[in-house]
Amino acid sequence: SSVLSAQEISSVQTSTQLFNGMMVKARSAAREVIATYSVDDIFIELIIQLPSNYPLGSITVESGKRVGVAVQQWRNWMLQLSTYLTHQNGSIMEGLTLWKNNVDK
Repeated sequence: SSVLSAQEISSVQTSTQLFNGMMVKARSAAREVIATYSVDDIFIELIIQLPSNYPLGSITVESGKRVGVAVQQWRNWMLQLSTYLTHQNGSIMEGLTLWKNNVDK
């Protein structure tokens, strides 16, 4: 599983996909991906952490900063992203695209 998690983190690091207003950082030692989305003066931060037994264990999606977003709306976005990454075998970059599209709406 360490090889699979390293491949997933590596795919984020080498991704050429550009997001307008969002910066994505991958830290392989911590097995986590941090996405920071900014609109005007509002910053939203999202942390995706791969478990040590990835892909058997579930991916943890945590919120960093979430200024200007209602709690219920934030929970819906988190649940949708967690479900996508855990149960639909989506890649992290695809999940971040889904999350960003929801935030843009």
